[in-house]
Amino acid sequence: MKKADGLDEAIIGTATRPDLGEILIYDYYKCVDIFMDNNNWTEEEAIEWMDYNVVGAYVGEGTPIFAIIE
Repeated sequence: MKKADGLDEAIIGTATRPDLGEILIYDYYKCVDIFMDNNNWTEEEAIEWMDYNVVGAYVGEGTPIFAIIE
């Protein structure tokens, strides 16, 4: 499983994909909160970073997923 750097506190579980193995699941908004706290960013800045640089990044078969929990 691949991990997103600095976002361990946002891990909410794992999932299994057929023939690809287990992957980590992150809470999207917990990740946003972490970026806001660590970088002194607004919510808008953190969401923009999240969407482009984290959610939009494919790093191979073990790429984690980011769930929106409402």
